Amino acid sequence: MALSVTKHENAFKYKLVQETACTNSAITNVCDTEGFIHSITVINSHNSSASLKVFDSDTMLLGSTLPVMVYRIPASSTTVIEIPDGMPFTYLSFACTNNPNPIDTTVPSGGTVTVRFLVSSLESSALY
Repeated sequence: MALSVTKHENAFKYKLVQETACTNSAITNVCDTEGFIHSITVINSHNSSASLKVFDSDTMLLGSTLPVMVYRIPASSTTVIEIPDGMPFTYLSFACTNNPNPIDTTVPSGGTVTVRFLVSSLESSALY
């Protein structure tokens, strides 16, 4: 047996997608390829809760297109959502609103929220 060491960035095609001012304006198709969401970190430093809505659509309309995931983010908190096996997506789009109702379009009452997605490309899934 021969030892082999591979750099992390050479073994997997991960991307960190970050939006530091997520609000009720939809951010659409943020990756250039389909892939998997492995974790989501949401930083809500305001004194009121917010809701993260994740869509698998490149032509979504907030309030009309239904999200595939909705997460309620408590006030003054950092929430980490781990998805160990990865959640597949074709088009990663998202927005933050005040309420978790899937069709709510109101701006988070505390202001903007920071959202980070750790994603891998579809090609890297063969390496698992």
